[in-house]
Amino acid sequence: MKLTDEAAKPRAMTFRFIHSSDWHLAKPFRRFEPGLAGELAAARLGIIGRLAKIARERGARHVLVAGDVFDSELIATLEIRRALAQLAEESDVTWQLLPGNHDPLRLSGVWDQVSRLGLPPNVSVLSSATPHALAGDAVLLPSPVTSKDPGRDVTEWMDAAQTPPGAARIGLAHGSVRGFGSDDDAALRLAPDRAKRAGLAYLALGDWHGAARVAADTWYSGTPEPDQFPDNEPGFALVVTVDGAQLVAVDKVPTAEFTWLKFDRTVQSSADLGAIERDVRSAAPTLGKTLLRLALGGHLSLADRAALDVWREEWSARLRRFEIDDKALTVTSGSTDFESLGLAGSLLDAARHLAQVSSDPANPERDAAATALLRLAGFAAEGRREAGP
Repeated sequence: MKLTDEAAKPRAMTFRFIHSSDWHLAKPFRRFEPGLAGELAAARLGIIGRLAKIARERGARHVLVAGDVFDSELIATLEIRRALAQLAEESDVTWQLLPGNHDPLRLSGVWDQVSRLGLPPNVSVLSSATPHALAGDAVLLPSPVTSKDPGRDVTEWMDAAQTPPGAARIGLAHGSVRGFGSDDDAALRLAPDRAKRAGLAYLALGDWHGAARVAADTWYSGTPEPDQFPDNEPGFALVVTVDGAQLVAVDKVPTAEFTWLKFDRTVQSSADLGAIERDVRSAAPTLGKTLLRLALGGHLSLADRAALDVWREEWSARLRRFEIDDKALTVTSGSTDFESLGLAGSLLDAARHLAQVSSDPANPERDAAATALLRLAGFAAEGRREAGP
């Protein structure tokens, strides 16, 4: 029986992989106290195990990392050994690591140290812009970054790259397309339509720390573990499926150990704090693994401002870190505030004096009086709370 031309063609193979980027291993987190900084650094190293688990669950054998594996070129040898040991531990997963702008591929850089220490068999450093066979009909076209300012689009070579007919061409690059990236005037500028120009089934990008769709076939994975209070969507990996030369699906999968939240709220009374609590609980899977930065505006009575201070202490104990910016919050005080706080005698006289001074714009002691009044109110509120009904 003679096969038709269509039947004689080899059947396209489905290929699934994990797209990740911007691990920034060994990031120091210097602005935090040592205990928290250590926990955040450990969570970044834990990315490797979490991604391997996702790969197994989703039937993917390859993890493609689109740059900034390490936070800088100056990484202690011990930190590099730890990363390589973790990668080697996940031996059933193949790791394809692309140098980025934080860890560019250049002489005496971090990748030279990696090379001297020796790569595990399941790890590849993509050190050249040449086609790299993955599995089946999938071919990787990587664009390693060799300097912080290459002065060109490092993905240009993909257009003319030769791959077997019908192969799934998968691009891997680190840089900024218009509207994305760490700097809109970035030196690592990439053509937003590179996938179309180069006939790619998928272009996996790094540099922008939030998961973001540039086009149906072009995505940023974002960092899998947030490292700051975000304006984008960090904390994901992308599970990508191609069938032959065609993209089938891109699925976002959560990966973060820590949750970083940034809220901007207006309050008019202490009752409004309940809504903030609900928002935090809704967004944070685990309060003890959550960092919250809260900007408050609005107007509060002195009694409600004292209640806010008590609330802040309670939630500082529940969250891993709690920062409040209350510079835009104004406080009013009156006799009813003093009565509600249970002030009497000399404490009441002191509160009235401090309120008078703090409300006088011409008094040079105004700010100090306002601070003292808030502390007095806070002590009174805490005392009433401990005393109970």
